[in-house]
Amino acid sequence: SDVCSSDLFIDLFAGIGGMRLAFESAGGCCVYSNEWNKYSQQTYYANFGVQPDGDITKVQAESIPDHDILVAGFPCQPFSLAGKRKGTEDDRYLWPAMLDIIRIVRPRWIVAENVLGIVNWSQGMVFEQVCADLEAEGYEVQSFVIPACGVGAPHQRYRVWFVAHHAAAYGSN
Repeated sequence: SDVCSSDLFIDLFAGIGGMRLAFESAGGCCVYSNEWNKYSQQTYYANFGVQPDGDITKVQAESIPDHDILVAGFPCQPFSLAGKRKGTEDDRYLWPAMLDIIRIVRPRWIVAENVLGIVNWSQGMVFEQVCADLEAEGYEVQSFVIPACGVGAPHQRYRVWFVAHHAAAYGSN
């Protein structure tokens, strides 16, 4: 984008833009967004004046603008305590689609979020797979469990954060 000079990021599984708000408040500039839910897309558009791309499995990763940071709240429904708890058998298990994009766009940083249930799903295998997949792509990965109340929200709602860095990634920086 012509108004962006540094800290370019993309916003995958953007919802209504919570991660975008956080990254923009820290000086980042969003150059691409993706969200499949039409109501979330409408709200995102109302909030930011940008229409996110739709189905992530149909995104042409090569067309995503250069960026330094990939932020994503990849779908948590497969691992949430609420719902059917289908895990990797759920059609909303989209980590593989996100990894496909990572392999092509090669951001220097990845900040991804999911529910606490991903840690123990299938004896921890899904959590370990996310970390192993990123490490196999050359990223150093650190995970954190942070409750919403830890950042001022009036409830616990624990979330798992994956922060990954690739010193040799060949994104824009």
